[in-house]
Amino acid sequence: MAAGLTQMARSAPEAARGERPVTTYREDLITAALTIWPITAMFFDGRGHNNETGQESFFSLAHLFLYAGMTAVGIWVGLLVTRYQLAAGADPRKSLIPDLKAIPVGYGVAILGLLTLALGGPTDFIWHSAYGFEVGVDAIYSPPHLLLFFGGLLVSSTGIRSMWAKQDVVLDFKGFAPVLLSAMLFIGVSGFITMYLSAFMTNVTPTSDFVADYQANFKDDFSDQTQSLNGGLTGYGDDQWPFYYYSASHGMASMIISTLILLGPALLLLRRWRVPFGAFTLIFTGYGLLASIMTEYRDWPLIISLTLCGLALDLIQRRSGEHRLTLGGIRTAGAIAAAVLWISYYSIMALDKGIGWEPTLWVGALMIGVLTGFGVAFLIAPPSYGPRLVDASDG
Repeated sequence: MAAGLTQMARSAPEAARGERPVTTYREDLITAALTIWPITAMFFDGRGHNNETGQESFFSLAHLFLYAGMTAVGIWVGLLVTRYQLAAGADPRKSLIPDLKAIPVGYGVAILGLLTLALGGPTDFIWHSAYGFEVGVDAIYSPPHLLLFFGGLLVSSTGIRSMWAKQDVVLDFKGFAPVLLSAMLFIGVSGFITMYLSAFMTNVTPTSDFVADYQANFKDDFSDQTQSLNGGLTGYGDDQWPFYYYSASHGMASMIISTLILLGPALLLLRRWRVPFGAFTLIFTGYGLLASIMTEYRDWPLIISLTLCGLALDLIQRRSGEHRLTLGGIRTAGAIAAAVLWISYYSIMALDKGIGWEPTLWVGALMIGVLTGFGVAFLIAPPSYGPRLVDASDG
């Protein structure tokens, strides 16, 4: 089994040379559409964990929908791969290892994801039976949950991988639908995994009420300079706590993580395709709707900032005409999209809840957001000159 999986990884470049079958548009669309089911159920399950207490049953409604959706996706992918195996003359009933060259491009990783999910489901039940139900941050980092999240990432990105192997560069909105759905779900799962460092789920640290609350109730070395920051960090057991240090650091970190999760996949799509107008607006708005499930729509106005960010990317792509963005255009898009995202984010937050941070921090935060957007764009679109970093003969 292990040798077969290793060979699968080694033979992956063969797909680019046309040695493995490529699925149809309809098959990719069905895969992406079916994946909406378990990923959405996962967010509703997360809502229960974040907003309710005393959960002591594995068999919750959200769990049942989640595992039913995973099963449906598994059955569909299994039937799809089996059909291509039979078309290639292989008989899956005679061997546990399929004919690797008959697995459609993009679906080998999906199989690994489904196997990971199949391992994570029973392990999750056993883990809860042995250790109970985790609370808060612990729930994200539970080993069975991490297996489920990783499997979800592999399966949700199937549409991107499969469509990537096709020759199309310029797609209309309908033709781009599998990539659109896959990208939205992949960003959604990535945001779910990092929810405690998400500017759209645990984003209260910059608000006026949060800052006023800890200033009124905690002796903090930011406002009380009788003790240094280092003294506050190492003064275990005293009555002074570096609350501002941790809350401001969390706010900054959540901006950086959120920028990477949103713009990394989006800019990669721009590197591969001439993305049809409106696609990014829907991808980011869809992510905002998923993220808001977790907070029971506490901060729904912030979805507007995600929509505006997606619209900015759509407009930048539209200005390029019928061509993909250049490398310089992608770098520009990263910085502009990040600027639109975070300027609108803080503007909406100021109107909705108020900003408790001083200008020295929130203006710096805006700069951090824009610089992060440019940084991730430069990773996606590095310089084209100089020696080749990867040569086809290396594979």
